[in-house]
Formats: sequence, structure tokens, C-alpha cells
Amino acid sequence: MSTENGRLSGKAALITGSGSGIGKAIAARFAREGASVAAIVRRDEHFRAWQGVPNIVPIKADLGKPADIDRMVDEAESRFGKLDIVCNVAGIHDLLNPLEDTTDELWDRVIATDLTAPFRICRRAIKGMVRRGSGAILNYGSVASLRGLHGPSYCAAKAGLIGMTVSIAVQYGGKGIRCNIINSGGVYTDITEHSGGQLHPQGERLFRDITNKLPVNWNCRPEDVAPIALFLCSDDAKHINGAIVPVDGGMSAC
Repeated sequence: MSTENGRLSGKAALITGSGSGIGKAIAARFAREGASVAAIVRRDEHFRAWQGVPNIVPIKADLGKPADIDRMVDEAESRFGKLDIVCNVAGIHDLLNPLEDTTDELWDRVIATDLTAPFRICRRAIKGMVRRGSGAILNYGSVASLRGLHGPSYCAAKAGLIGMTVSIAVQYGGKGIRCNIINSGGVYTDITEHSGGQLHPQGERLFRDITNKLPVNWNCRPEDVAPIALFLCSDDAKHINGAIVPVDGGMSAC
């Protein structure tokens, strides 16, 4: 692997959702900054795309399976000897389904992917961080955690992610471990494609009615998010713990 000096030189990171969008941009940026990166992907084509990329070790995993979570963390720690950084980026959308059209299946799927999987990953990875007395966890949230412009499953999952983040920050901050969350506005990705359907017409009308009135540019690209993730996971942010960081162009201020 490359020994390029950078802000994450000597660090080992695990990043979910590395197949595309935000996770891919973060994985690429961390690798360029000298980190050894376990790029967690779900699809074969994404696994192949990372092969041979300096500082990247692609690992296939289904985050809905606890055994896969244990295996991917074990593999990353075995390959790198440690995990200094964990970024929970993978997630799906509720496609803006309102309450009466949110089925048990949709609720369970969104909560499982957007909240339960990050919980299991943090629970597994933090053991090694505690032994070493250091670590940085970054969860990827949404303005939907504090605003009602999405459906109940997505809003609930992202709100739960804030609760989990601050709990970890308080309980493990004295052991050298930091845990923060990015509360994201809109990012140009294909998350709706991965979420398995079309946006709910009623939910989309409400969403557009709200967002079209915003006086700020609340959309960005994955490459705009990566530098913020880099900062929060680097030693430059060593005194930032339990922070809810809005990356939304001012959306949450409106």
C-alpha cells in the first residue's frame, strides 16, 4: 500500500456505502490522505472497481446480516492491525412515504439499514478502539432528523442516529474515542435508486413545496462532503466530540 503522507497517514478506516455517492467520495479522499481504507460495498461491480486502487481494500458485506458486520470488521482489523476510524455512511431512503402508506416492511427496512446497522457496526468496532484508547466514529445523518419533510421511518432512523451518536460520545469520550454526526442536506446521489422504488407523489409534493421556498442552496455533491468528513475524523478535530454538524448550505437555519 502507498505510504503517502497526509492528514490520515498511518490511520486505518472502515467506510460503509463505499460503492457509490458519499461513501465512495469519502473513501477516495481518505485513501489520498494516506489512510488504509476498508471500503465496504454490496455489489460485485463496486468491489471490482476498487481493486488495485492504492490504500483501498474492498470488502463485500450485507449490512442487514450481523454475521457480515462481524466478518467485515474482523477482516479490516486483520488486514490493518487496527481500526482508527469508522464512518457509517450507507443508507436508504423511505421514498417520502407518509405515515398511512408506510408499511411494516418499509419501516423495518429503513430502520434496519439506517439505524440498526450503524449500531451494530459501532458496537463491534468500538471494542478495539477501547483497547487502544483512541478512535473516531462518524455517522451520516440528515436534516430529516430534526425536520418533518420526509416520511416517518427515515426521520425516525436519522433522529435515532443522533441519539446513538451523543450517547457514544459521552460514554466513551473519556476513553479517547470521539463520535460525531453529519446532518446532511441534499446531496446529488442515486440513493432513491438503491431504495427500491419511486418517490411517493404526495410525499414528494410536500417535500418540494418546502424545499422550493428555501432561500439557500441546500444541495451539494459527494465531493463537497468528503473534506468535512476528513476533518472530523482527523486529529485536527481531536477536541470535537458529540457534535451534530450541519452540512446543508443553511437549510437547517431556515
